[in-house]
Amino acid sequence: MKKTWITFIACLAALSAFAQEPQDKQVSIDWKEDSTDVTTINDIINVQQEVSNRTSTGKHFVDVWSHRSYINFAYNSASLDPKFSAPSDNSAAKYKSDWGFSFQYGRSYRLHKTPIANVAQFCIDYTGIDLNVNHFKQDGGYNSASKIQDGDDSYYYTPWNLEKYEFNYGMTLGPSVTFAPFTYLDIPELHYLKLHLYYHIGYHASVLSMKSDEDVDANTNHSSEGYRMMKDNLKLDWGHGLMQSFGVSLSWKFIGIGYEHRWRSVKYKAFTTTDFGSDSYKFNGATNRIYLSIRLGR
Repeated sequence: MKKTWITFIACLAALSAFAQEPQDKQVSIDWKEDSTDVTTINDIINVQQEVSNRTSTGKHFVDVWSHRSYINFAYNSASLDPKFSAPSDNSAAKYKSDWGFSFQYGRSYRLHKTPIANVAQFCIDYTGIDLNVNHFKQDGGYNSASKIQDGDDSYYYTPWNLEKYEFNYGMTLGPSVTFAPFTYLDIPELHYLKLHLYYHIGYHASVLSMKSDEDVDANTNHSSEGYRMMKDNLKLDWGHGLMQSFGVSLSWKFIGIGYEHRWRSVKYKAFTTTDFGSDSYKFNGATNRIYLSIRLGR
């Protein structure tokens, strides 16, 4: 009987422990911790808004840095400085143009894909078209277009001091850096204001055309054979050489203004060597430009 009661009491204790075990587990749940895994509608809207803002900002700065091709229309002030010895009766002076114009077309190629901090972009500029025309007034005194040079090989003097037109074509290549200093301001339109600095080096070809004027011809005998031959003869010289330039421009979106200084050397030779000989004549030239720039492309 005693064993029976002991067994009965042990069974009751076991049932009591079994009944309490699920209740203890239920109480141990941390409802506050689990609730953090719930995504609300506000969370979804905030994420979508952030993605939209980043996309819009990215497109904006792509547009800010997109205008990398350029067309420049410039007014020139040019000079030609002779670097050769000429006979006293056919000397050449330093000439300054009274007007000149130029046209340039080129493109900036990025050295890195994205601008540094959206403030600076380093590029290589290639100007494939650089066209110039400059006009030089007659430089007073007499010219010797129809006077024969003395010597074993006789030829006529090149009349450097006559009214001249210079036609010049060149190509340049060189580094540049562009700054957009206001990209950190919350004024999107100011982000487009950029400063462009550059140095270019290249090669050019030039043609110098001189216009006859009988009033300043050193040959006063207008009935002579030499005068008649040279009066309407082609007075055209050509040359080529290296050139360098540096400049600065300020642009906003697709339009800008700039200044460039260009210097070069050229050795001119007559097209009609049978008349003017085959000698070459070196000039150093310099050009200052003020230009209007149109920025294009991506």
